[in-house]
Amino acid sequence: MLAVCCAASVASAAPALTSQSDPHPGIHSEIWTDNAVPVTLHLIRIDLTSAEIALYATKQSQGGITTSAYATQVTAQVAINGDSFSAAGYVPHGLAMGDSDPWSNTADDGATAVMYFRRVGERTFVDISPPEEIVTVAQLPDGTEGVISGRPLLVRSGVVEAPGCNDPVTLACQRAPRSAIGVSADGTKLWLVAVDGWQSTSLGMQAHDVGVFLQARGAAMAMALDIGSSSTLVLDGNVVNRPSDGVERTVANHLAIKYGSLPKGQLVGFVCKHDVFGCPNSPRIMPNSTVTLDDGRKMLSDATGFYDFPAVTQRLACVDVKKTGFVTKHQCAQVSAVNPPTYNSVAMWEGTNPPDAGVGDGGMVVDARQFGIVDAGNGDAGFPSQGGGGGCCEAGRDRPCLPLFVFVAWFLVRRRGTKG
Repeated sequence: MLAVCCAASVASAAPALTSQSDPHPGIHSEIWTDNAVPVTLHLIRIDLTSAEIALYATKQSQGGITTSAYATQVTAQVAINGDSFSAAGYVPHGLAMGDSDPWSNTADDGATAVMYFRRVGERTFVDISPPEEIVTVAQLPDGTEGVISGRPLLVRSGVVEAPGCNDPVTLACQRAPRSAIGVSADGTKLWLVAVDGWQSTSLGMQAHDVGVFLQARGAAMAMALDIGSSSTLVLDGNVVNRPSDGVERTVANHLAIKYGSLPKGQLVGFVCKHDVFGCPNSPRIMPNSTVTLDDGRKMLSDATGFYDFPAVTQRLACVDVKKTGFVTKHQCAQVSAVNPPTYNSVAMWEGTNPPDAGVGDGGMVVDARQFGIVDAGNGDAGFPSQGGGGGCCEAGRDRPCLPLFVFVAWFLVRRRGTKG
């Protein structure tokens, strides 16, 4: 079987660009063909730095529909089929998440790669984790909005992966219809590709050849999605590839890209000394504090200590608050476009900013945020309906946060000398 696989891989496709267009700003479409095989590929490149582009993944309640139907539901211009799945109940084989809500019956299994995305500032960040790194929901970065899994991994750190010919799910060493995604090393570009297959006009591609194709486009990491009749790519309401069944198939989950009028909310809050509860109209208000939103916008809190950032896309939005004589505070809140505004009031404490902790022993970067002592969560500025604060500076605590350098010192000593 291995000899057949490797012999077949010699006759690799060498597709050439035959047409291209830019249907929307930040969305580029191409068709590639190789008449000698024959094979046809449909490629879409996404600019992840665009403030007008957002990614969406299927929620569990939306599973089991066609790719074009999902694109219509989320009013997206682009969509591609997701993970391979169990036909009973349309359950993806790997971890899945949509709208920041994980599917209840999915998990990373060590066989699938995991693609996850989030919005930071006014752009999207995409990561692909290789199969051997088991990803749990708890390990995902704060603000992760969607997860799609797939196999096999096609490109790892810019190197095309060797095919595994014995996986009956992927048929990696046979020519077949295929879908795949790739991301550039700098995280600025995302590629979606659908390969027509099992037809006289396009036989399909081996998984390795799809990896070669995506690497040549610039993908540093790439993974395959479900293959065969599931392979579907939608652009502006039309299925642009030719599904092997002749009709579009219902699948478990999907990845969609939307350009244009993205949902927006409003991030507001008060800057207060020590405690956000009862802060408005109290001596604890902190006017003229510098508040910087993660999209680069900056303002001073007003005479009541209030700040207000309108037109913030729906995401986990973070602010950094600075004032002379106080420790700088980084704090985030999930902005909703449904019931604006979102309150993210910040409690400040006297002190000076510690020096950058840098890299600890063993080359590990010590970042106190991952331990929950910097991001204080969502304060309510004295409005109980908005919910309380979080983290160690949560409103109502009877003591301030430990300074960062105290935590770092404790952590490094613990790593070197204790196990308890």
